[in-house]
Amino acid sequence: MAEIQSLRGWQYNDFLKENLQDITASMSETVAQQKKAMFYQQPFHYFHISSPIDTPPYHNAKRRVENWKLDKVIEKDALEGIYIYYQYFHLKENIEKIYCRKGFIAHIKATSFEQKNVLPHELTIKRAVEHRVALLENTEMHTIPTHAFYTDESQNLEKYMDEAIESPMSEVTDQNGTRHVLSVIHDKKIIDLFIKNLAEKQVWIADGHHRYESSYKYAKMQKEQNPNHTGKELYNFHLMWFTNTVSSSLGVFPTHRILHSLKNFDEKDFFDTISEYFEITETTHTQNKGLAPSENLGTFLLVFPQKSYLAKLKKDAMEKFVADLPDEVKKLDLSVLHYFVLEKGLGLREQMQFEYLDFTHQISQCYKQVESKKAQFAVITRKVTLQEIENVIKNGYIMPAKTTYFFPKVLGGLVFSSAK
Repeated sequence: MAEIQSLRGWQYNDFLKENLQDITASMSETVAQQKKAMFYQQPFHYFHISSPIDTPPYHNAKRRVENWKLDKVIEKDALEGIYIYYQYFHLKENIEKIYCRKGFIAHIKATSFEQKNVLPHELTIKRAVEHRVALLENTEMHTIPTHAFYTDESQNLEKYMDEAIESPMSEVTDQNGTRHVLSVIHDKKIIDLFIKNLAEKQVWIADGHHRYESSYKYAKMQKEQNPNHTGKELYNFHLMWFTNTVSSSLGVFPTHRILHSLKNFDEKDFFDTISEYFEITETTHTQNKGLAPSENLGTFLLVFPQKSYLAKLKKDAMEKFVADLPDEVKKLDLSVLHYFVLEKGLGLREQMQFEYLDFTHQISQCYKQVESKKAQFAVITRKVTLQEIENVIKNGYIMPAKTTYFFPKVLGGLVFSSAK
């Protein structure tokens, strides 16, 4: 099961903590490029070490982290602890209600998914993992926690977390209105309770599959280079935020697809091909800003520069879904999308698909990218349910990459940890 331990985290110095809203952000592929450019204007924004734009070569990130430590931009905490991290947020469907996602940040031993201590629910993209491995190897630092869920019906740890969060060490409200609060527990007896509780649990990754997988690969590399390897070295561990499905509010959004850079793309040929599998109905941009929940498998909104189309999978189409996938995975909208639209409709197979895809949970971004002709078309999808996620995970399967978007995202820049 999950092997966790406390850590001595790194945090921004007291002066910079007064301006956390300017140097912190969530790590997300859906951040608009212009927003990223704004982040990089801040000399100590955490993106400079977590998602640097001057890599490769990776020695740039390595030198930056070393300088931040020497100049005390970031400082290592004096004592080991488990960091308590709460998010207070609103959802569009009930803007008046304040939701809370409770959790704690600790180190977890990075093990292979086959060991089933940590379970994935999505495929990863090879080049993204390789980039993360190189970044970790050079910076020797975890710059943002991976988000993972566990289930504890008894909620044994919540009383300690609730008490600790009353004395925050950092607090910041992000651009989405989410309030992020960080505290810490130093009491060894309480820390041992956290360790013991998680030792009986499996955890599954909500967000950060690439970062976790890169940690496991990095640990393997370090082990091979260290003849005195014991398994207790810091490189064996990964920074993770653990939230209890029982006590935490879950915000799950759909992740829409934006298609770009397609060579020799012909709209008519595309529709002629996918019409074998879908019923296609023309609609308008103004009539369809999104998709209402539906029981019909494989329903999408295809957004083109002048028109939009509602695509509904034909009743007999699933008989033509010949990919070697379990039923739990086949019966996901995004599995249908990747097979019938991307593979059959566009001739893009597996990992090749991601060279032509961008992702966003914002419907407005889909329209904006298409209407500005930065993309050829976009596919608006429905969100996957928690029940669908659990069905896939419990049966030992994984979903297509970028199936889910958990909101709010972990805020990067609150706490870092050493990887060596």
